[in-house]
Amino acid sequence: MNRLLYKVVAALLAAFLGVGLMLYQHSRMKEGFETSQHIGGELQKLYADLIDLQHTVLEANYFLYFNNDIIYNKAGSIQRQIETLLTMEEGLGGNLEKTHRALSEFKRKFENLAETINSFLTLNASLKNSSIYLPMLAMKAYDLFDINDPEERRVILALSRINASLFLAKNAMDETFIKELESYRNDLEEMLGHTKTETKRRILETSIRHLGLFVDLFPKFYQQLQAVLDRSIQNEMHKTMQIFSRESSAELEKINWISEVLLALYLMTLGIVLYFVFYSEREYIRLKRTQRQLQRSLIIDYLTGLGNREAFMQELHKMRHPALILINIDRFKHINEFYGSMVGDHLLQAVARLLEATVPKEMDARLYRLGGDDFGVLFECTDEASLRQVVETILKRFEEETFEVDNLTVDISVSIGASMAGKLFETADMALKMVKSSKRKRYALYDPSLDLSEKIASNIHMLRQLKTAISHDAVIPYFQPIVDLRGKKPPKYEALARLQVGENETIMPRCFIEAARQAKLSGVITTRILKQTLEIARETKGSFSVNLSIEDITVEHDRHRLFRLLKEYEDVAPSIIFEILETEEINDYEIISDFIRDAKRYGCRISIDDFGSGYSNFEKLLQLDIDIIKIDGSLIMDVDHNRHAELVVRTIVDFAKSADLVTVAEFVHSKAVLDKIKELDVDFAQGYYLGEPKPADHYFKTLKA
Repeated sequence: MNRLLYKVVAALLAAFLGVGLMLYQHSRMKEGFETSQHIGGELQKLYADLIDLQHTVLEANYFLYFNNDIIYNKAGSIQRQIETLLTMEEGLGGNLEKTHRALSEFKRKFENLAETINSFLTLNASLKNSSIYLPMLAMKAYDLFDINDPEERRVILALSRINASLFLAKNAMDETFIKELESYRNDLEEMLGHTKTETKRRILETSIRHLGLFVDLFPKFYQQLQAVLDRSIQNEMHKTMQIFSRESSAELEKINWISEVLLALYLMTLGIVLYFVFYSEREYIRLKRTQRQLQRSLIIDYLTGLGNREAFMQELHKMRHPALILINIDRFKHINEFYGSMVGDHLLQAVARLLEATVPKEMDARLYRLGGDDFGVLFECTDEASLRQVVETILKRFEEETFEVDNLTVDISVSIGASMAGKLFETADMALKMVKSSKRKRYALYDPSLDLSEKIASNIHMLRQLKTAISHDAVIPYFQPIVDLRGKKPPKYEALARLQVGENETIMPRCFIEAARQAKLSGVITTRILKQTLEIARETKGSFSVNLSIEDITVEHDRHRLFRLLKEYEDVAPSIIFEILETEEINDYEIISDFIRDAKRYGCRISIDDFGSGYSNFEKLLQLDIDIIKIDGSLIMDVDHNRHAELVVRTIVDFAKSADLVTVAEFVHSKAVLDKIKELDVDFAQGYYLGEPKPADHYFKTLKA
C-alpha cells in the first residue's frame, strides 16, 4: 500500500514536473515567436523607410522648393528604429548575434549615408540658387544688351545656351554638359574683357561667378546623388533580413527539438501529463503556423494570398522581356465607404480569384497585389499585340462579371495600364493614370507621349513664375469693356488677371491658372484682382466684373478673404459683378446659394459665365438668385453663320427674358456677329471687336500709371 502510494506520489510529482517544464517551454516558445514576429516586422518597416528616404532625396533634387526637414525627419526616424532594434538585448544581442552584428554594420553604413545626404542637400541648395539666378541674369541681359550689336548678341546667345545646358545638366544628371559650361564660362570671361559699361560688366561677372560655382560643385553633387541612390545599402538591409530569417528559424528549430524531448517525458506520466502534452502540441502547431506566416509575409499579401511589391521586385529582375499589366478598381473608395471595409476586403479577395482564373496558365504569369486596390500581372512578352490581347481578355472578363460579396451584388469596373518599356512599373503607372483621367478609355498601353516629365517641368517653371509674381505684387488686372447694345448705359468692364513678367510682357491666365489651382493659389490671385478692381471702382465709379472659380467659393478661407475685401470697400461693393463659371464641378448648390445671398448683402450682382458651354442645369440655376447670364463664346463666335448656334443662343435669350435675367454675349469678334446678337435681342456684348483687354490706365484716363 505504501509502495503504491509512493508510486502515485512519484507519478504526481512527475506530472507536476512535466506540467512545470511544459509551461516553461510554452512560455519560451511564445516569447520567441512573438519576438521574431516583432523584429521581422520592424526590419520590413526599416527597409521600406530606407527606400522611401532615397526616393524623397531624389524628389528634393528635382523640385525647386522642397522642405528638407522632411528628409531630416525621415533619416532621424530610421536612426531611431535602428537604435530600438539594437537595444532589444534578449532578441538581438542574445540568441541572434549574427543579426546584431549585421544590423550594427548597417547602422554604420546608414550613418555614412546620412552624412552624404546632408552634404548633398547643401550642394543641392547651392546649385538651385545658381539655377534660379542665372535665368534672371539672362532676362536682365535681354533688356541691357543690344541684340543688333554682334558682340552684345553673342552675350545674349551665350547666356541663353548656358541656361539651356544648365537645365539639361541638372535635370538629366549628365556630367558631359560640364565641359560645355566651362567653355561658355571662358567665352563670358573673354566677352567681359570687351565690355565697358559697368552695369553690363556686373551682369557678366555675376553670371561667371554663378556658372563657375555650378561647374565646380556639379561633379561632387552628381557623385553624392549616386551615392545616396546606391542600392548597396538596400542590399545590406536585405542581407540583414535574410540573416535574421535564418537565425530565427534555427532558434525555433532548437525550441522545437526541446519540445519533442519533453513530449517523450510527458508520454511516461499519468493522464494529467498527457493532457499537457496535448496542450503543448496544439500550441506548437499554432506557433509553427505563425512562423510560416512570418516567413511568407515578406513576399505574400496577407489578404489576397498574391505576391506583394517585394515579391514583384524580386521576380522582375529575373525576367528577360518583362511586361506588366496594372489593374485598378474604379471608385473602390466609394465601395469601402458605402458597404464597409469588410465587404471591401472580401471584394479584393474575389478580384484576386477572378484574376487567377482569367490569366491563361500557359503564360506562366505572376499575380500581385501592389497597393490598396491595385493588382499587377507580370509575365514574359516580346510583342505589343500579345500584351494588348491579354489586357482585353482581362477587361472583358471584368465587364462580364458580377461579384456576389457577403450576400450583396457588387458591380465594378476597372482601369488598366500596361507597359513593356524600361522602368516597367513607372511606365505602366503612367498609362494607368492616363486611363483614370480619361472619361472614355478603359485601358492604355504605354507610349512615350504619356511621359509627363516635360509637363511637370513646365508646371514647375510656371509655378515659380507665379509665386514670384505674387511676392512682387505683379498679379494685375487688365480690363475689357462690356457694351450696352441699346446704348442706354456706359460700358462695364471685366477684370482679367495677368502676370507682369517684364516691362511690356504679361502672361495670360490660360498659361498659369492650372498651376495655380494645383498649388492652391487661385484664391490668392482672385483676392489680388478683386482688391485692385475695388480701388479702381472707388476712383472711377464704374461697374466691374470679377471672375470666381468654384474653389474661391467652396474653400472657406478663400471665401472669407473675399468678404473681408467687400466689407473694407463697402462703399463701392455694389459696383462689383461676380462671374461664376458654369461647370460640372458645381455639385454643392447650397454653398453657392449661401455665397450669393451673402454677396448680395453688399449690393453685388451675380453672373453665370460660359453659359451653354455643354453643361447647363436650368433647374438648378433657377434656384440660384442670379442676375446675368453670360453666353459662352463658342456659341457666339459662329452665331452669324451657324444655324445650330443661333438656335441655342435664341433659346438661352428666351429663357433669360422669361426669368428676368440680363444676357451678355462674349467673343464678339466682327460686325456680322454684333449685328446678329442685336437681332437676337442680347442685352450686352463683349469681345475684341468692341475693345481688347488693356491695363487700367488705357480705359480710365484719370488714373495715374
